[in-house]
Amino acid sequence: MTVAELLTRARSRLGRPLLVALLAGLALRLLLWGRLPRTRLISDEGEYLSAASWLAGGRGFAWYLDYLWTRAPVYPLFVAAHLRLTGGTPTAVFVTQTLLGLLNVALVYVLARRLVASVGAPRRLHSVPFIAALGMALFWPLAIYAQVLLSETLYLSLLLAGFLALCRAADGSRRWALAAGLVLGLATLTRSLTLGFLPVAAGWLLFQEPGARLQSAICNRPLPAVHRLRVKRSVRHPRFAIIFLLAAALVVLPWTAYNSRLFGGPVLVDTSGAFNLLLGARTAYDGTRRDAATRDFVLGLFPGQPPAAAPPHCAPYPGPLPSQAARQAAMTREAACLLAATPGAFVRKSLAELIDLFQINYSGDERFTDGFAVGWTPPWHVLGTFLLDDTLYVLALPLAVFGWGLARREAGDRGSRDAKWERRGSERRDHEPLAPSPLSLAPHLPTLAPGLITLIGLWWLYNLAVAPLLFAINRFRLPLMPFAFIFAAYAAVALVRGVRLQPRDHPWLGLCAALAALLTGVALASYLGPYPASLASTRLALAARPGYLAERDIQAAIQRGDAAAARARLAAPEVTPRTHAIAGPLLDGLEGHPAAGLARLAATPPELLEPWQAAVIRGDLLRSSGDEPGAKAAFTPEYVDSANPVQWAWDWLHPAPTRRIDLGGNLDLGYIAGCYLGEPERAERTTWRWCSDGARLRFPAAGDGRPLHLALRVDGRGWQGFAATPPPVQVFAGDRLAGAFQPGFAIDEYTVELPPAPPGADVIITLRTPTFIPGAADFNRQQGAQAGQARRLGVRLDWAELRP
Repeated sequence: MTVAELLTRARSRLGRPLLVALLAGLALRLLLWGRLPRTRLISDEGEYLSAASWLAGGRGFAWYLDYLWTRAPVYPLFVAAHLRLTGGTPTAVFVTQTLLGLLNVALVYVLARRLVASVGAPRRLHSVPFIAALGMALFWPLAIYAQVLLSETLYLSLLLAGFLALCRAADGSRRWALAAGLVLGLATLTRSLTLGFLPVAAGWLLFQEPGARLQSAICNRPLPAVHRLRVKRSVRHPRFAIIFLLAAALVVLPWTAYNSRLFGGPVLVDTSGAFNLLLGARTAYDGTRRDAATRDFVLGLFPGQPPAAAPPHCAPYPGPLPSQAARQAAMTREAACLLAATPGAFVRKSLAELIDLFQINYSGDERFTDGFAVGWTPPWHVLGTFLLDDTLYVLALPLAVFGWGLARREAGDRGSRDAKWERRGSERRDHEPLAPSPLSLAPHLPTLAPGLITLIGLWWLYNLAVAPLLFAINRFRLPLMPFAFIFAAYAAVALVRGVRLQPRDHPWLGLCAALAALLTGVALASYLGPYPASLASTRLALAARPGYLAERDIQAAIQRGDAAAARARLAAPEVTPRTHAIAGPLLDGLEGHPAAGLARLAATPPELLEPWQAAVIRGDLLRSSGDEPGAKAAFTPEYVDSANPVQWAWDWLHPAPTRRIDLGGNLDLGYIAGCYLGEPERAERTTWRWCSDGARLRFPAAGDGRPLHLALRVDGRGWQGFAATPPPVQVFAGDRLAGAFQPGFAIDEYTVELPPAPPGADVIITLRTPTFIPGAADFNRQQGAQAGQARRLGVRLDWAELRP
């Protein structure tokens, strides 16, 4: 079958508008594929990747035994299944999430069609579902999250499918009530946020009038008497709500039983809620958000860990505790004490979090705007974020709130007329036209199903009540956005059609219009206001781009030792003071004047450089001048270790020639890349670094035209428990495979012969090896820039040396 035939068949089955929206969503996601401006794992990605890798390796949920909290199981299992099938790479996860993102576009289209009864209306008014689906397809965060290891994409698929199933259940179908419970039960096991909404949804289902209202709205006429009788027999019957709740319990409770057995006590879904509650309570008590205080408190609850430095509000300190269930109880008790001590502060904090929920946080992790102020973020990403994220959000927010009020009012009017028809019961009037709406909409403006409007309103209110109690970030808005696009599309069509309002007759509209104006003011302040608002940040990012490109040229010239090219580029007007502060001292050292570089560095305003950057530059200049003790002292401070600037030093430094690299010995910066923070072996008085797949070693000016041998001291003991034997390590000289060695479960030396390198050339070695992700205790130890980063460990090195 040809592509044209496939498109024709899809268009006939799905409808042209939905197909257009799906193609637009697919095109955007393909344009973004593999191009996200990543610098690291963000948010919970490191946790999900670590837990899923253990699941894929057959270790169950044991990773969470030593973590700060436990997590709902569905998304780790989802990621683990893909890792197991593809050998540990997340690419397959991103493919599936891309398909789920397109499914979400279709689900929004179907929900909008169900909401907006468009049968019999002119074709040009059938645009509400299309506009809603197109907004869903082009919304930048939803397109980005297809390539992020976060649960939002999968969760939205389950949430939207659950809402559709609830609507079918409200029509009087037991099977759909069962399906709704199963799907929303899975959504609860994806994000425990949904747990509290299950009884709300059951209550909504209990008070629906199945079938009659929806059928009369869609068909634009009352049902025949026989169908009305059948519907009335099932009005407000509790069995649908009971079936829904039992189905959800059937999904959730087996996990609760497993959870409680694994984690040593009652854990309903996860313990992350207790941690977040403690974080919110601590924020209110301290008057500022400090994640470290809550993290230290929880770490002190683990056996073998020192108690937190800051004493808890509720003495005595409860740790150490033997299980996650006990730690959950301790977190909840501490949070309750903090809340009781400062209830007013918690209310004020929650109101501030509610405002933050609707504001734009331009530099949020999930936006991938790292380095925007220095021009690192690509212009296409800057513009996409501004237009398809912030601008689309600011437009949709007030329209969605106003559209909900408009829809609710219209549905109420329509429901009153339907009830009047049923009371009159005249066959003659089964076909009489509807009376004009009090809203004075255009004659064929789509009418709405009132039950779904109420359900979405309840979902919005539930989220707005829960999120600020803990803490609010922009990512928490995503479960609200699919429904916001539906009502924003409805409001846009209604306003274009010339709706005439009478506010005194419509309190719903007046209230929603006032709320829309308030939220618009909150959002616009973070959109059009001064820096760090979105527009100001966008301008800054675009203006800084030429300076960044110049800095990259200077960096490359310094790395290859071309001082003349670097000096010439440094004179360009777009070069920033920050680049001058970095490159100036390094060029002095490259030209053989390290003392001048040290003097220049000392005269540099401290605000231009991070402390660790200044320390690394100073250490490199001292090393170039032969002052190894001074260089070690410069490289040693804790703030340098916290940053672990291995990649930054590799990119910027042109270090002094050497044939021996002591990894972790405080002189290896500039010679290594792809390695983690140094670790001491006190018994042997040595230092080591774990290196990942693709780690590189640089021996400047080590080539002499003759074959060389690379000798390495390797520790294979860390692989015990993760493999039957450590995997082989391939050694590449440049792009050429030079050889390999097979470590054992011991410390040993290995030698690989290298091909000749031209005299005076740098010898660049790349090590390729399988990796493993260690346990949660290792993850918890990562601090500073390394916090939240899952370590993929491959080979542990003491030193590397080139020999004749």
